[in-house]
Amino acid sequence: MKNTLIIGGGIAGSSLAIQLMKRGVGVTILDRGINHSSAVASGMVNPMVFRRMNLSWRVDEMLPYARDFYLELEDTLKAKFYNTLRIRRFFSSEQERGYWEKKQHEAEYQKYLTLHDDFDEKVPLAKNEFGSGIVKNAFWIRSKRFMEKMHLFLKEQKVLQYGQFEPAKFILEELSYDGSIYDSIVFCCGSDNDKIPYFSQANIQYNRGQILHIESSELSQQELWNRKGFILPVGEEKFMLGATYEWNEPSLNITAQAREKLEGVFKTITEASYEVYGQTVGMRPTVADRRPVMGEHPEYRGLFIFNGLGTKGYMLAPLLSLEMAQCMTEGRALHEEVVFSRFYK
Repeated sequence: MKNTLIIGGGIAGSSLAIQLMKRGVGVTILDRGINHSSAVASGMVNPMVFRRMNLSWRVDEMLPYARDFYLELEDTLKAKFYNTLRIRRFFSSEQERGYWEKKQHEAEYQKYLTLHDDFDEKVPLAKNEFGSGIVKNAFWIRSKRFMEKMHLFLKEQKVLQYGQFEPAKFILEELSYDGSIYDSIVFCCGSDNDKIPYFSQANIQYNRGQILHIESSELSQQELWNRKGFILPVGEEKFMLGATYEWNEPSLNITAQAREKLEGVFKTITEASYEVYGQTVGMRPTVADRRPVMGEHPEYRGLFIFNGLGTKGYMLAPLLSLEMAQCMTEGRALHEEVVFSRFYK
């Protein structure tokens, strides 16, 4: 494989470009220059799924690889965006506390979970009726800075071009776009997948998320607090308060309803005072079965998809981009849960 065109330069497309470039593949990214997901995400890498009190999918593989991937990129991009993170989960009930106490002693959870400490005595403003637990080995990426530095690097490498994908310029039979012929073309279009007819079976859904940006001198700068949402410290007494999950909402308008809901989340966690200084909105590309979509089209050789990373994009993208690159360049099989062909069964 000599050259690849990637449509979409978000976390999926950019990570795949890095992996392919390491393997000597010539890469061109076509990105419209307006990011509605990767650049506005919280960038949190959390080994837990709190709604189910389970570990994230393939976390023992995903998390350490992602950490190494971002730390290496800090050197490559000459920028700082990786941050360690301690997550405090406030339990919503005695039942949830019981689940946590049981799971923290199970072998697969021990490196990620520990029970509450003397937190109540230190932070009286937190609402902690049922106690709390600590998630270890989490981290977060300053997503906006990361994407800005990634795009700057890819432009310097003459890999990234800004522009809208125009179907009239694409000839499927010869895998050419705008007069250039490629060995492969990968669609990493996020929630815009519905505009690409070749992979419509994946049915990537709109999942709008909104975040408030707040200031407070009373909140912890050392921990992310979580219950029904999160308060993420980003430095200088500033925080992200998130996030909403709004299914099948295709617009990218911020709403008063989302602000009201998020301020309600804040009040379930703490009595601290705060001020709102901003609100952002993004669109998560999510699949009904909660698994990404990857692989070659079963009918059109050389046509690939890498999409649907959803709410865990910053944890999944590093290792899955490696596996995608290995599939494309070496013919390695992808994980059975992510293959696009699952939609043809």
